[in-house]
Amino acid sequence: MNSKAHILIIDDEASLRQTMARILQRAGYEVTTASNGQDGLVLVSEHLFDLVYLDIRMPDMSGLELLKTIHIKLPDLPIILFTAQPEVNSALEALRRGATDYLLKPLNPQTVIDRTNTILEYQLNEKRKREIQRQIEALQAELNSLESREADKVISSMQQVPAADDRYLRRGVLTLDLHTRRVTLRDQ
Repeated sequence: MNSKAHILIIDDEASLRQTMARILQRAGYEVTTASNGQDGLVLVSEHLFDLVYLDIRMPDMSGLELLKTIHIKLPDLPIILFTAQPEVNSALEALRRGATDYLLKPLNPQTVIDRTNTILEYQLNEKRKREIQRQIEALQAELNSLESREADKVISSMQQVPAADDRYLRRGVLTLDLHTRRVTLRDQ
């Protein structure tokens, strides 16, 4: 996976924040951390991140509120929510609001790395698909333009029959006598 991917971890628990940061840094990722929702929101507004890990329960702002706020500005940013107090309702609400995944504390280091790799690889593939689609659309537009110009030239050349010579229609080596309804090819 791309070792230059930039990940943001937002959690009020310092030890978990630091542990996750070390795990992801050792896996080759650039990591930034925030200790609360407001700081996390400022960081997301000022920097480009490829993935966000977000605690659901924080004192200043819930992870669900922050998820909603971030996705208003950055709907394609993948966000993984995690919690020590799992509830079916909070998991469903997280997924409804656009969370990419929902993990339970204590977080297994290998699970964190695996989920990060999987999500970032998926994001990279989706980005490449969008680039290819844009290229295809640009090439199709260029092809349509070329075909249109060629068609215009053919129509224009067909209309270039002298007005005084309404009797004959000539195209290359072919001549049509419109009065006698005779066709000649190379004057024969």
